[in-house]
Amino acid sequence: MDYKITKTEFGERPDYELPKPIFLEEMGEEGLVKLFDEFYDLVAQSDIGNFFPQDEEELQKIKSHNVKFFIEACGGPKYYSEAVGHFDMIKAHEPFSITEKARTEWLGCMEEILRKSTISDEAKKSFWDYLERFSKHTVNVNTGLKLPEDIVKV
Repeated sequence: MDYKITKTEFGERPDYELPKPIFLEEMGEEGLVKLFDEFYDLVAQSDIGNFFPQDEEELQKIKSHNVKFFIEACGGPKYYSEAVGHFDMIKAHEPFSITEKARTEWLGCMEEILRKSTISDEAKKSFWDYLERFSKHTVNVNTGLKLPEDIVKV
């Protein structure tokens, strides 16, 4: 399974496909809850941990809230829509300064968790492809920095 991360062009809002039903079928709701519990524990300790509460009770609220979104996005019951209503990815992330580096860190944490999962590569790929494209919508800070591969040598 290749966990490729493509660079975001600032302001990019690419189309994306929701994960295939196989992801939720193989994970199950309980599996998704466990996956996101482990994921947010890892994120909270990462270089972008400052975006998340360090208090365990507050972090648990974030986990519970976000897993509802992902269960629904993966074809499960509409827990998120029923609790919150329509989700606006851009507006939800406005309070945070999210750079491409932060996005890459977030995806790196998910990669680590998915690699440990025993579900099929087909299911992992479907979920990864969704997250990799969908996460580009969260980048809201243009650092203006170039990556080494962006620099053309003369």
